[in-house]
Amino acid sequence: MTDHHPAGPGDGQDVDVLGPYLEVLRARLTGERFEVLIRAVQTTCALLAEDQETVLKVPAATELAPDLQREYLSLMAVMITGHLDHRLVEIAAPDGGRGWAVVDNTRPYPARPADVRSS
Repeated sequence: MTDHHPAGPGDGQDVDVLGPYLEVLRARLTGERFEVLIRAVQTTCALLAEDQETVLKVPAATELAPDLQREYLSLMAVMITGHLDHRLVEIAAPDGGRGWAVVDNTRPYPARPADVRSS
């Protein structure tokens, strides 16, 4: 499963994407779920301010439902990159569980090697 967040207008100007993104998020989630999500993001920001390495996992102090984990990762990606051009890809965890990876869509895909013909 992949969630895609399309890029905004590509005019090269600095555009505030976080404000409108938060407005859409608030409209999509119930008040309590939005608040839980914001608290998780605030916890992460506080830990990052203390130079703790927390970027690779959802804060343990919060119990986020799987759909809120996706929202958390997506919101963190928007906050870190300043753009909406990313997607979430569901991956298998080493323990057999499922997790999510944030993939940046702004980088071009590497060129495919030319087909090798056998002589």
